[in-house]
Amino acid sequence: MQLTLFIVIVTFAHLSCEAQSQVSPGIFGEMNYLPKDCKDRLKQQIEDKCSGHKFQPLLVESTVCKFKCGDEHNNGYTQAQTAQIFFLKDGTPCGHSRVCIKGNCVDTCQMTFV
Repeated sequence: MQLTLFIVIVTFAHLSCEAQSQVSPGIFGEMNYLPKDCKDRLKQQIEDKCSGHKFQPLLVESTVCKFKCGDEHNNGYTQAQTAQIFFLKDGTPCGHSRVCIKGNCVDTCQMTFV
């Protein structure tokens, strides 16, 4: 019984770690309406922002108007995860007639103009 339980726990721990390491398509999958060069430039700027940070160099997650840079550390003795969330600049297109405002994708007409 104990061996079976141990195998189940080890298998679950392994699968849960794999699930955490995958980057969601997020913003890159949802901005298909952007011209390819704009989409590529946005992706490059996000990756550059993450890689420029020596403690959180990896793009961990991206959503429509924000992205998370981070890192995982496990040397057998200590294990740690770090992350920092960044918002895309206000006014960044995030859909048809939609823009990013404070990390949220809103209709263009709902934004504050004055």
